[in-house]
Amino acid sequence: EFRRVLFRSIDELLGFAGSDLAKKILGEEGAKGLLAHAKDIQAKGAKYCDCPACTAALAILDILHAI
Repeated sequence: EFRRVLFRSIDELLGFAGSDLAKKILGEEGAKGLLAHAKDIQAKGAKYCDCPACTAALAILDILHAI
């Protein structure tokens, strides 16, 4: 599915941020910070990851749907 490649839902972000893989890639503190950020934006109503790549992908899809 095209969407799965472009951006991640908040639940997917939370799953990654709390994983051993995140700790391996980001280090213990980096993963802890990402998890805290993901929980924070989820509490504020975010449905998707807010990193620059995911934000850009969502914008592109919005444009494509508008055409």
